[in-house]
Amino acid sequence: MEIGDLYIKTDSAPEKDSGLSRAAAARFAEKWKSATDEKQESSTFWHSFFIDFLGITDLQAAGIEFEKRVISSKKGTTNYIDVFWKDTFLVEQKSGGKDLEAAEVQARDYLVSLPPALRPPIVIVSDFARFRIVDVLLNKSFEFRLESLPEQLDRFEAIISHKTKQVTNVQVEADQKAAQLMADLYIQLEKYGYEGHEASVFMVRILFCLFADDTRMWKTDIFHRLVQDTNPLGTDLGPRLSNLFALLDTPKEMRRGPEDPLLADFPYVNGGIFSERLATVNFNGAMRNALMNACMYDWSSINPTIFGALFQDIKSKDERHANGEHYTTEVNIDKTIKPLFIDELHKKLEASWDSDGKLKELQRELGTYQILDPACGCGNFLITTYKRLRQLELEIIIRLKQLDGTTGYTSLFDVAEDLCVKLEQLHGIEYVEWSSQIAKVAIYLTDHQENMKLETVLGVAANRFPLSHSANIVQGNALQIDWESVCPMTEKTIIVGNPPFLGARLQTPEQKSDQAEIWGGIPGSGMTDYVTNWFILASRHIMRSGCRAALVSTNSITQGDQPALLWSVLNQSNVEISFAHKTFAWENDASGKAAVHCVIIGLGRRGLRKSKQLWDYSEASDAPKMSVAKNINAYLVDGADILVSARKTPMVSWVPPLLTGNEPRDGGFLSNISPAEAEKIKAEDPIAAKYLRVLIGSQEVLNGVGNRFCLWLVDAQPSDLKASKELSSRVLAVRENRLKTVGTKSAKAKTADTPTLFSRIAQPKVRFMAVPSVSSEKRKYIPLEIFEPDVIVNNAVFFIESNDLALYSILQSKVFRIWVEAVSSRMKSDYQISASSVYNTFPFPELNAETRASLEALGHELAQERAKFPSTALGDLYDPLLMPPGVLSVHKKIDSTLLRALGLKPTSSDSEILKQEFSLFAEISGRQ
Repeated sequence: MEIGDLYIKTDSAPEKDSGLSRAAAARFAEKWKSATDEKQESSTFWHSFFIDFLGITDLQAAGIEFEKRVISSKKGTTNYIDVFWKDTFLVEQKSGGKDLEAAEVQARDYLVSLPPALRPPIVIVSDFARFRIVDVLLNKSFEFRLESLPEQLDRFEAIISHKTKQVTNVQVEADQKAAQLMADLYIQLEKYGYEGHEASVFMVRILFCLFADDTRMWKTDIFHRLVQDTNPLGTDLGPRLSNLFALLDTPKEMRRGPEDPLLADFPYVNGGIFSERLATVNFNGAMRNALMNACMYDWSSINPTIFGALFQDIKSKDERHANGEHYTTEVNIDKTIKPLFIDELHKKLEASWDSDGKLKELQRELGTYQILDPACGCGNFLITTYKRLRQLELEIIIRLKQLDGTTGYTSLFDVAEDLCVKLEQLHGIEYVEWSSQIAKVAIYLTDHQENMKLETVLGVAANRFPLSHSANIVQGNALQIDWESVCPMTEKTIIVGNPPFLGARLQTPEQKSDQAEIWGGIPGSGMTDYVTNWFILASRHIMRSGCRAALVSTNSITQGDQPALLWSVLNQSNVEISFAHKTFAWENDASGKAAVHCVIIGLGRRGLRKSKQLWDYSEASDAPKMSVAKNINAYLVDGADILVSARKTPMVSWVPPLLTGNEPRDGGFLSNISPAEAEKIKAEDPIAAKYLRVLIGSQEVLNGVGNRFCLWLVDAQPSDLKASKELSSRVLAVRENRLKTVGTKSAKAKTADTPTLFSRIAQPKVRFMAVPSVSSEKRKYIPLEIFEPDVIVNNAVFFIESNDLALYSILQSKVFRIWVEAVSSRMKSDYQISASSVYNTFPFPELNAETRASLEALGHELAQERAKFPSTALGDLYDPLLMPPGVLSVHKKIDSTLLRALGLKPTSSDSEILKQEFSLFAEISGRQ
């Protein structure tokens, strides 16, 4: 059975074919919900897991071992694996509340200590209440709580069937296949002219019917049978669906006319899903086949958040980009909502665990939160937040049962009315109609799934029809709609979301107009990202009502000039960052994953939290490490609230300026001469050859000097220009190129009078350092090089008219790279170094004579080490995988010297270094 087949229905076997049972899983979870003691309960727990849940009665015959002896390959000590199942998985069990990270490290040590032939592909770590499944080959993990074991059947089927090792991806792969099936149907509709509003409404109705068919919202498979009982050519399917949609919007007592037997069992749905009357869709055979394929799929375990991915598969990439759309996994949503308020509720649950009164009080509190996503897309943030609140309420209900000694609800329990967490707590604003339609139906389906979980525990079936509760999803422009008109704004209001990421150059005139209105015309605000508008509006609501917010953004709003601009506005609302995730790689559940680097920023009233959580990522795709910060500033640094604004000059007097090189604007006739062309000029035109010079930009500095030449005619004799055919033809070509510019007043047109010169001359007259304007974020150091003044620099590279080896060392230190990483803008993920925002703002330390001498000596040593590799390009020399040990050794000496100068230890972390740099920045700024 392949991954994509895990959810295909068969007429004869409605249950999963492995024999795993949701009921057995629920019984196991209930039986062991109070287990906490590793020594006393571990063995019995896992025996029960295999026998009661997996249905393996003969453990020895299956090859399952307990306390398997293994000698650590790291320490040489003898250890024991709690549970070992050859070719399947090993288990490291811990007592309740123990660190699963440490348990995973321990389990991985056991794994590598085993002979290769015995190493299973899966590691499971648990503390009874939590399970973490680790796919070792993919280096991915999935974590869930014991009570949700009934929802993990397919994951364990994949483990024990040995049909796939991608256990952690089972749900995602299946969800993507479901999305593709619906995309296929939409494509067929679109092919025959059905698109726009009516197509979007039609599609969400089909989604609802497919889901209802497989989740006992109504009688199983009645929609499937309705579709199946039509002409194979599809000629009667459209009218039948129109009749069905009208019937689903009509109470049974009001239905008129002869009853179609295949329609009789459909309930009255209400809720607005079927209220609009649509034109009948005229199906053909291909369209009917696409719908039948979707009907054949098992939608019972599908995560409703995949409907956003469905939308992404259906729409073109260009359309998505125009709206700045990115779809979010539950993992990334949890990064947003858990530190915002869900973790706080879990702590309250723990504190209330043994008190009937406090538990009921907490249950009532869950119903007081109002959740607003003012860029809700297909509803993923609202869906996931609702699931987390419902899960908390379910835990409270289970605990209340334990405290009063009951095994079920003996009194009548109306799931629709007696639960405190309700759909009315969810509010969304969405610009795109299709997305807003999907959000509405996906939230209904999520609600039904949560009720199914409740039924597993209580034995009480929910009857949601007719639908009487619904989320409030408003279609419109969130930057023009008053958020308070959509969602009540109080201290219990939670604003979350993933607003559009559009940069300034990609915004439409309407979007630019919205931005100007929200920013109030602040100079420079037109160059900020579109997402900043949501931060500003959220901060204003925080100031007025005391609500809380957490938003996802591209990391660009924490880099370059944007932080100072944005926080000049946010500071007026008296808000602060309550928690943050620094730059991480964005992933989503769509088939074409978004390739962006993001941050998550939580906002609250200033002073609300004494300590803040800050997550950092060694690499953008790594797992995060959390630290506790006293304050998180606009650059997501644990440090003072300092805003680094662009400066015209360096912060300290001893540092020379960073200048931009010559600007050609010549059509390449003088400035873009290849080595082959240069050789030809040398051979055929000795006069022109006199004026050939090596030309460098960032690419040449990093990838090899001598790959480009120019004709430098600053001091050219008129007689040479006349006598040289090469020079005269190129100068004429430059003049004609510049005259093509529309408008004689333009800067380029004016330079047509001086066609022998670059349009702007800024050539160093002494030895100089060339500093690339862009450098890869993968490098540990930002490399630069010293050149003689006969090497011509273009405007793609900066230069410093100095060969000060102390400065040379500082600019190639970890200390400077950390500053660049924090405050520079990015080109994709690469650092963009600028004079005003990066170099001029860097708090260069004042150097005493001893430190300066050390840095000068180390700068000379570094140049000598690099000279040992004359055939290696500078960029390759600084590739982390290729960097010669001798070069790296000198850099580490430079780092140690500078850190001592800053009053830090050589072992200081990047965060500690940056915190000290911001402190020094504030100190220097205060003196000026």
